[in-house]
Amino acid sequence: MAKKVLIIDAGVHQGFAQGELNHHYAQVAQETLTSMGYSVEITRVEDDYDVATEAGKVVAADYIIIQTPGFWMSIPWQLKKYLDYVFCDPRIAKGDGRHRADPSAKYGTGGELKGKHYMLVSTWNAPAEAFSDPDQFFEGKGIDGVFLPLRKTFEFIGIKDQVPSFMFNDVVKNPDHEGDKARYIAHLKANF
Repeated sequence: MAKKVLIIDAGVHQGFAQGELNHHYAQVAQETLTSMGYSVEITRVEDDYDVATEAGKVVAADYIIIQTPGFWMSIPWQLKKYLDYVFCDPRIAKGDGRHRADPSAKYGTGGELKGKHYMLVSTWNAPAEAFSDPDQFFEGKGIDGVFLPLRKTFEFIGIKDQVPSFMFNDVVKNPDHEGDKARYIAHLKANF
Protein backbone atom coordinates (compact mmCIF):
# COMPACT_ATOMS: atom_id res chain seq x y z
CA MET A 1 0.00 0.00 0.00
CA ALA A 2 1.31 3.45 -0.91
CA LYS A 3 2.43 5.73 1.90
CA LYS A 4 0.13 8.75 2.28
CA VAL A 5 1.31 12.34 2.13
CA LEU A 6 -0.84 15.31 3.11
CA ILE A 7 0.38 18.67 1.84
CA ILE A 8 -1.08 21.59 3.76
CA ASP A 9 -0.78 24.49 1.31
CA ALA A 10 -0.76 27.88 3.05
CA GLY A 11 -0.46 29.94 -0.11
CA VAL A 12 -2.96 32.74 0.54
CA HIS A 13 -4.21 36.03 -0.89
CA GLN A 14 -2.84 38.59 1.53
CA GLY A 15 -1.22 41.95 0.91
CA PHE A 16 0.75 41.74 -2.33
CA ALA A 17 0.88 37.92 -2.16
CA GLN A 18 -1.51 35.86 -4.25
CA GLY A 19 -0.45 32.37 -3.10
CA GLU A 20 0.56 31.13 -6.55
CA LEU A 21 4.19 30.33 -5.70
CA ASN A 22 3.24 28.13 -2.75
CA HIS A 23 0.48 26.48 -4.79
CA HIS A 24 3.09 25.80 -7.50
CA TYR A 25 5.54 24.15 -5.11
CA ALA A 26 2.76 22.12 -3.46
CA GLN A 27 1.96 20.84 -6.96
CA VAL A 28 5.65 20.11 -7.65
CA ALA A 29 5.79 18.04 -4.46
CA GLN A 30 2.57 16.23 -5.35
CA GLU A 31 3.82 15.36 -8.85
CA THR A 32 7.27 14.31 -7.64
CA LEU A 33 6.06 12.18 -4.75
CA THR A 34 3.27 10.60 -6.82
CA SER A 35 5.86 9.58 -9.42
CA MET A 36 7.79 7.95 -6.55
CA GLY A 37 4.78 5.82 -5.55
CA TYR A 38 3.25 7.95 -2.77
CA SER A 39 -0.44 8.78 -2.49
CA VAL A 40 -0.57 12.58 -2.20
CA GLU A 41 -3.40 14.93 -1.27
CA ILE A 42 -3.32 18.74 -1.01
CA THR A 43 -5.44 20.90 1.28
CA ARG A 44 -5.41 24.64 0.73
CA VAL A 45 -5.97 26.45 4.02
CA GLU A 46 -7.61 29.40 2.28
CA ASP A 47 -10.37 27.16 0.86
CA ASP A 48 -13.39 25.97 2.79
CA TYR A 49 -12.75 22.71 4.61
CA ASP A 50 -14.46 20.48 7.13
CA VAL A 51 -12.44 20.28 10.37
CA ALA A 52 -13.30 16.64 11.12
CA THR A 53 -12.47 15.58 7.56
CA GLU A 54 -9.14 17.41 7.74
CA ALA A 55 -8.36 15.77 11.09
CA GLY A 56 -9.02 12.41 9.45
CA LYS A 57 -6.57 13.27 6.67
CA VAL A 58 -3.92 14.23 9.24
CA VAL A 59 -4.47 10.97 11.14
CA ALA A 60 -4.30 8.90 7.94
CA ALA A 61 -1.14 10.57 6.61
CA ASP A 62 2.30 8.99 7.00
CA TYR A 63 3.91 12.33 6.06
CA ILE A 64 2.62 15.87 6.47
CA ILE A 65 4.21 18.67 4.45
CA ILE A 66 3.55 22.27 5.43
CA GLN A 67 4.00 24.52 2.37
CA THR A 68 3.95 28.10 3.62
CA PRO A 69 5.14 31.57 2.84
CA GLY A 70 7.14 33.35 5.50
CA PHE A 71 4.80 36.15 6.61
CA TRP A 72 6.12 38.56 9.22
CA MET A 73 8.72 36.02 10.40
CA SER A 74 6.05 33.36 10.86
CA ILE A 75 3.15 31.66 9.07
CA PRO A 76 -0.07 33.16 7.66
CA TRP A 77 -2.99 33.36 10.08
CA GLN A 78 -4.98 31.04 7.84
CA LEU A 79 -2.47 28.25 8.52
CA LYS A 80 -2.51 29.00 12.25
CA LYS A 81 -6.32 28.82 12.20
CA TYR A 82 -6.17 25.44 10.42
CA LEU A 83 -3.73 24.08 13.02
CA ASP A 84 -5.78 25.53 15.90
CA TYR A 85 -8.99 23.87 14.75
CA VAL A 86 -7.79 20.64 13.14
CA PHE A 87 -5.10 19.66 15.66
CA CYS A 88 -7.59 19.94 18.57
CA ASP A 89 -9.32 16.77 17.36
CA PRO A 90 -8.95 14.07 20.08
CA ARG A 91 -7.61 11.65 17.45
CA ILE A 92 -4.60 13.99 17.19
CA ALA A 93 -4.02 15.22 20.75
CA LYS A 94 -5.76 14.27 23.99
CA GLY A 95 -4.30 16.94 26.22
CA ASP A 96 -0.78 17.95 27.14
CA GLY A 97 0.44 14.57 28.39
CA ARG A 98 0.54 15.29 32.12
CA HIS A 99 -1.49 13.24 34.60
CA ARG A 100 -2.30 13.95 38.24
CA ALA A 101 -1.91 10.23 38.97
CA ASP A 102 1.56 10.16 37.37
CA PRO A 103 3.65 13.25 38.19
CA SER A 104 6.51 11.93 36.03
CA ALA A 105 4.42 12.38 32.84
CA LYS A 106 5.83 15.42 31.07
CA TYR A 107 4.17 18.35 29.32
CA GLY A 108 3.99 17.97 25.55
CA THR A 109 3.72 14.17 25.51
CA GLY A 110 -0.03 13.78 24.88
CA GLY A 111 0.10 13.56 21.09
CA GLU A 112 -1.50 10.60 19.38
CA LEU A 113 0.42 10.69 16.07
CA LYS A 114 3.61 8.83 16.88
CA GLY A 115 5.50 7.19 14.02
CA LYS A 116 4.62 9.84 11.43
CA HIS A 117 6.87 12.41 9.72
CA TYR A 118 6.56 16.07 8.81
CA MET A 119 8.46 18.52 6.62
CA LEU A 120 8.41 22.32 6.66
CA VAL A 121 8.72 23.98 3.25
CA SER A 122 8.70 27.75 3.04
CA THR A 123 9.07 30.63 0.61
CA TRP A 124 10.85 33.79 1.72
CA ASN A 125 11.88 37.08 0.16
CA ALA A 126 14.81 36.98 2.62
CA PRO A 127 18.06 35.59 1.20
CA ALA A 128 19.49 32.36 2.64
CA GLU A 129 22.31 34.19 4.41
CA ALA A 130 19.75 36.15 6.46
CA PHE A 131 19.06 32.81 8.21
CA SER A 132 22.58 31.37 8.39
CA ASP A 133 24.81 34.37 9.17
CA PRO A 134 24.91 35.26 12.90
CA ASP A 135 25.40 38.93 11.96
CA GLN A 136 22.26 39.10 9.82
CA PHE A 137 18.55 39.42 10.60
CA PHE A 138 17.74 35.91 11.91
CA GLU A 139 20.99 35.79 13.93
CA GLY A 140 22.17 32.49 12.44
CA LYS A 141 19.18 30.62 13.89
CA GLY A 142 18.31 28.93 10.58
CA ILE A 143 14.82 28.12 9.38
CA ASP A 144 14.25 25.51 12.08
CA GLY A 145 15.08 28.10 14.73
CA VAL A 146 12.71 30.63 13.19
CA PHE A 147 10.00 27.96 12.96
CA LEU A 148 10.53 26.60 16.50
CA PRO A 149 6.82 27.09 17.44
CA LEU A 150 5.71 25.16 14.34
CA ARG A 151 8.20 22.36 15.06
CA LYS A 152 7.02 22.17 18.67
CA THR A 153 3.39 22.01 17.48
CA PHE A 154 4.21 18.81 15.59
CA GLU A 155 6.09 17.40 18.57
CA PHE A 156 3.09 18.21 20.79
CA ILE A 157 0.81 16.08 18.59
CA GLY A 158 3.32 13.23 18.72
CA ILE A 159 5.26 13.69 15.48
CA LYS A 160 8.95 13.94 16.31
CA ASP A 161 10.37 12.68 13.01
CA GLN A 162 11.17 15.72 10.89
CA VAL A 163 12.20 15.42 7.27
CA PRO A 164 14.82 18.18 6.75
CA SER A 165 13.20 21.57 6.12
CA PHE A 166 13.45 23.25 2.73
CA MET A 167 13.48 26.98 1.95
CA PHE A 168 13.00 28.94 -1.23
CA ASN A 169 14.86 32.23 -0.72
CA ASP A 170 14.93 35.63 -2.41
CA VAL A 171 11.71 34.75 -4.25
CA VAL A 172 10.79 38.38 -4.97
CA LYS A 173 14.00 40.37 -5.30
CA ASN A 174 16.27 37.72 -6.83
CA PRO A 175 14.19 34.72 -7.92
CA ASP A 176 15.64 31.54 -9.45
CA HIS A 177 12.48 29.51 -9.92
CA GLU A 178 13.98 26.89 -12.25
CA GLY A 179 17.00 26.36 -9.99
CA ASP A 180 14.76 26.28 -6.91
CA LYS A 181 12.44 23.73 -8.51
CA ALA A 182 15.38 21.47 -9.39
CA ARG A 183 16.80 21.76 -5.85
CA TYR A 184 13.39 20.98 -4.35
CA ILE A 185 12.82 17.89 -6.50
CA ALA A 186 16.30 16.65 -5.55
CA HIS A 187 15.51 17.29 -1.87
CA LEU A 188 12.28 15.32 -2.09
CA LYS A 189 13.98 12.41 -3.87
CA ALA A 190 16.79 12.35 -1.30
CA ASN A 191 14.50 12.43 1.75
CA PHE A 192 11.46 10.36 0.79
